[in-house]
Amino acid sequence: MKLRIILFALISFPFLWSCDKKEIPVFASDDAGIYFQRLTNAVYGSTTEYYGDSTDFSFAGANAYYRSHMLYAPVLTMGKVVDYDRPFKVVVDMEETTAVEGKDFEIELDSLVIKAGTSKAEVPVRIIRTETLLEKTLKIVLRLQENEHFKCYLETYKNTNLYTAKGEQISGVRYVFTFNEMYTQPNFWKNYAEKDYFGEWTAKKYQVVNQVCGLTPIDWQYANSYGYKMQSARLPFFARTVRIYLQEQADAGNPVTDSDGKYMQLAPNYEVDYSDYQ
Repeated sequence: MKLRIILFALISFPFLWSCDKKEIPVFASDDAGIYFQRLTNAVYGSTTEYYGDSTDFSFAGANAYYRSHMLYAPVLTMGKVVDYDRPFKVVVDMEETTAVEGKDFEIELDSLVIKAGTSKAEVPVRIIRTETLLEKTLKIVLRLQENEHFKCYLETYKNTNLYTAKGEQISGVRYVFTFNEMYTQPNFWKNYAEKDYFGEWTAKKYQVVNQVCGLTPIDWQYANSYGYKMQSARLPFFARTVRIYLQEQADAGNPVTDSDGKYMQLAPNYEVDYSDYQ
C-alpha cells in the first residue's frame, strides 16, 4: 500500500508543477539597442563583471615626447547581430565639455559603425598634451543618439552583472573622459634641488627639467636609491644641462616662460641670461 501511495505521488508531481507554471515576459523586438559600457573589473574564477561609464587619464609620468594619447569609449549593442555594417551616432555634449575640440582633443564622428557580424565598437578620441593640463583637469562628454539602426534603451543600468549585488547606476548613453597632467612637488626637489640648483618648483619647470634630463616622477620618488637617475651627486650636471637648454632657447629667440608668464629661471649659480628681452 505504501509503495502505491509513493508511486501515485511521483506520477502526480509533474501535473501539479504544470498547473503552477507561469510565462516569464522577455524583451522581444526587431529594433537593436546601443549603449556605452567599459569593463572595469572581473572577478577571477567567476563570471562576475563590473562596468563604468568614464575614463580618467593623466599625462603625469609620460615621457615628454608623448604629445597626445588615444582614448576609447566602448560601445555595445543589444539585439541580433547582422551581416551588414550599421552606422551609429555619437555627439559631443558641448554644454558639459570643457576641452576645446581642435586644441585639446580630436575626434571623428562621421564614420562610426558596428561592423557586420559584430556587436561592439569603440569611439576613438585623441587627447592633446597642452600646458593647460598642468593647471586643471579637462573633460569631454560624449552622448549616444538614436538613429535608424539603433535605439537607446539603457539610459541607466547597474554597474555589475552580479544579480545579488545592489550596485550603482551608470549611464548607457553618456560617456565622460577626464584628463590632466597634475604634479605635486617632490620632497627631493624641496630638500635638495631647490636652493642651489633648480630654484622654486613649478609644475611647468618640473616638466622641463624632466624633459631635458630624461627623468620621470619615479626617479624623483626614489631619488638617491640604486637604479634611479636622480642622485644628489648628479644635481650639478642636471642643473647645467637645463641651463644650457634654456639659454639656447633664449638665444634662438624662443625664451621659455614659466607658469606665471615670466622667463623660466633656475637657482643663482645656474641663472639664464635674458638681458636681450629686458
